[in-house]
Amino acid sequence: MRAICIGECMVELRQSDGDRYVRAFAGDAYNTAVYLKRSAPHLHVAFLTATGEDPLSHAMRNAFAAEGIEDELVFTAKGHEPGLYMIELDSMGERRFHYWRSASAARQWFALLMQNGGAERLAGADLLYLSGISLAILPDDGARAEAIDLLAFMKNRVGLIAFDTNVRPALWRDIHAAREAIAPMIEIADILRASREDAALLCGICEPKAQIGALRAGGAHEIVLTLGGEGCIVAAENSETALPASAVKIRDTTGAGDAFTGAYLAARLGDVAPLDAARGALKIASRVVTYPGAIVPAEISHPREAGC
Repeated sequence: MRAICIGECMVELRQSDGDRYVRAFAGDAYNTAVYLKRSAPHLHVAFLTATGEDPLSHAMRNAFAAEGIEDELVFTAKGHEPGLYMIELDSMGERRFHYWRSASAARQWFALLMQNGGAERLAGADLLYLSGISLAILPDDGARAEAIDLLAFMKNRVGLIAFDTNVRPALWRDIHAAREAIAPMIEIADILRASREDAALLCGICEPKAQIGALRAGGAHEIVLTLGGEGCIVAAENSETALPASAVKIRDTTGAGDAFTGAYLAARLGDVAPLDAARGALKIASRVVTYPGAIVPAEISHPREAGC
């Protein structure tokens, strides 16, 4: 089986001791690819993105290889370098991000895909995954519209399309532009993951069950609405079920949603029912928040004794 995750990987600078920072590589689509691969080692996971030709880009590609992420769709954007973000944490493990990504090579992922085979490079995949950030980083509205048209075209040419709303207002002209781009993806996606915060921005509704109703009205099919430390709501077919999260000591929430998504998608590709897939994904996410950084060591996220 083959999965393709589409989007951005950045240089991550994570606060360590005092004023010291640790370098890593992360980004929502890349994080999801890593946790997807860890959850289903037999799965071929490719990452569709663009990097530069600089030393950081080479180190980034080496990080992909170390995680078993295939790079045939990692294109080179000449004259560009990776974006960078810095994480600061408060005493509760909640994050504050600072970004430097305006010239990020990953912004060229769609243009370079279309120059190198387009739809044919995606056809036959068992899963296509992308997020709101994957769309937001594209250079303009025209590129976003073309990317969405391509994904609609792929609907009957791949197994599943999964979409994580992942709304970052700073990346959009305004919230209306975000809603306009994300609305068609809600309908195209076979599996939709949204956080309660994202759904509030997109739907203008704060109550989770009402958010589920609004997403269903927008054409969503299988929905997982994540509620942070409260767990999630799974809405599949005509049922809606709330699942609690495990009580853990939170150190860093960075990447927890992506870990959930990767584990959930791996289970669904393995024909695990949505509720059971979500239960397993909550367990993975509960481990990730106990360790700093978006991508935690494999033995933290998938300990052997858990049977993963």
